[in-house]
Amino acid sequence: MKPIAECSIITIHYGRQEHLNNLILGIERNSIHPKELIIINMDPKLKLDYNGPLTINLNNILSDRANLLPIANARNLGAELAETNHLLFLDVDCIPEDNYIQNLNDQLDIYKGLIMATPRYLKKPVTRVETIDLIDKSTLHPRRPAYSKVTLIDHYELFWSLCFAMTKQDFKALQGFDEEYKGYGAEDTDFAFKAKAAGMKFCLSPAIAFHQQHSFVRPPLDKIEGIVNNANYFHKKWDIWPMEKALKAFDNAGFITFDTSTNTYSITHLPDDHSIEKYRVTNEPFA
Repeated sequence: MKPIAECSIITIHYGRQEHLNNLILGIERNSIHPKELIIINMDPKLKLDYNGPLTINLNNILSDRANLLPIANARNLGAELAETNHLLFLDVDCIPEDNYIQNLNDQLDIYKGLIMATPRYLKKPVTRVETIDLIDKSTLHPRRPAYSKVTLIDHYELFWSLCFAMTKQDFKALQGFDEEYKGYGAEDTDFAFKAKAAGMKFCLSPAIAFHQQHSFVRPPLDKIEGIVNNANYFHKKWDIWPMEKALKAFDNAGFITFDTSTNTYSITHLPDDHSIEKYRVTNEPFA
């Protein structure tokens, strides 16, 4: 029986059953266990028949729009349901290293604020979770800094929501994620900008979350509705355009146009399945 830490891991799920199974195995193999694993599931096809050592709190926000999932709402619900003050958000694509929970839980007591772990991207899909092998099977993202100790930084745009921790008190102070964001894109940058505006510290931690491979579309035509809507909303709030690379690609391909009178993007026509699959990437560690 492993020690139980006063923390809650919050994971949102859609269409990643095998990844979820690996995440759970990774948590089981940690040096300490969380008080609870909260899974906010948006997939009506999920089958979770669990009888292991973890306490799992499964809740559903079912959605039939995979391209417009209520991601912000799901994370907020997870935080609301948490029984502890230490919230460890971990995307379903991630496998925590063996001391991940211990490290982030202790770091929250010391540093407070918003703490993001270090993602390492698996170069191939994994079917067996053996953390001792995952370092050699993974790589750092070339556009992200990596630190050997917890480091306070001022570049809040580096915040990604796939692996981070904060107290429930601080999460409430920021009023959680803005639920006007629907689907993929910008809700995490918005969250970080709110933290900066509130004077909340942002730290990068060397605690490692291994990101599991999955196919993706480059440019992300499968997420065009969410990206365009969220980008317009983000720009209205912060006067900065997020996801400029994706917007430029959509514009160049003729799927969107920019209206100078309203300073917004609009979709001229949605890509068909053939257009989306033409750009699908199946064997790369990150987009």
